[in-house]
Amino acid sequence: MDTDQLRTFVAVVRRGGFTAAARELGYVQSTVTGHVQSLERRLGVRLLDRLPGGAEPTDAGRRLLPLADQLLDVQARMLTEVPALERPTGTVRLIAPESLCAYRLPAAVAAVRAAEPAVRVALVPAATPAALTDVRGGACDIALLLEPELRACDVVIEPIGAEEVRVFAAPGHLPPTRAWADLAAHDAVLLEEGCRYADDTVRALEAAGQPAERRTRFGSIEAVKHCVAAGLGWTVLPVAATTHELARADLVMIDRPRPALHHVYAVTNPARTPTAAAVVLLSHVRELFTPRP
Repeated sequence: MDTDQLRTFVAVVRRGGFTAAARELGYVQSTVTGHVQSLERRLGVRLLDRLPGGAEPTDAGRRLLPLADQLLDVQARMLTEVPALERPTGTVRLIAPESLCAYRLPAAVAAVRAAEPAVRVALVPAATPAALTDVRGGACDIALLLEPELRACDVVIEPIGAEEVRVFAAPGHLPPTRAWADLAAHDAVLLEEGCRYADDTVRALEAAGQPAERRTRFGSIEAVKHCVAAGLGWTVLPVAATTHELARADLVMIDRPRPALHHVYAVTNPARTPTAAAVVLLSHVRELFTPRP
């Protein structure tokens, strides 16, 4: 049923004529006539008597009038209520590297909780391959990935910021270094396989001839920092993960060599419509990496 035809019919009845209805609706009179005729053909009955003094509804027209009003009211509610943004609710599953989960995202989660108490955020630490698999399979709402560069044709990739990754050691533990070959002469304490900046470091050390036994790999950033602070080797970590250790002088930042700048990418599945809760969370995550004036 064409609701435009119903609206025209109602206007003719209310206004008592085709000319007044056309003026109200902004149509030419022939359009009003066409709408009414099409509706009469669709229902198979005459709806309006065209009289010299105007138009009057037939018995069928009088039966149709309240039904048309109801249908038009339902249509109006659909157009206003369905697109309306309700208060976000539900759980958002966010996958990210451990460094972001531990040292960046708690601030965003706290901001979401304060603004939208009905939203819950489930943080899951994972490396890039596992995170991309979950995005593609619909097992998570958003993945934040830390990579020098990220390309994939089957997901939506949004660059939202950058993380500086640097070399760290205990104070006085390393002599001056300029290249990976200098670092290869000393033990390294790195995150486990799957961490992009750690894996890139391993490749640089292998190219410099460092044997594997001079590298220890852990699954926890905290374990890596404690080992390095104890003088058991040097490491490569995001600067954001070492704020407290630098302030206490447990660690120092080594100027050279410098690992590649890593960008933070928000990755979503183009086949999934983001929930209102996911939209709110992502907006707060973006704010984490927005430069302050």
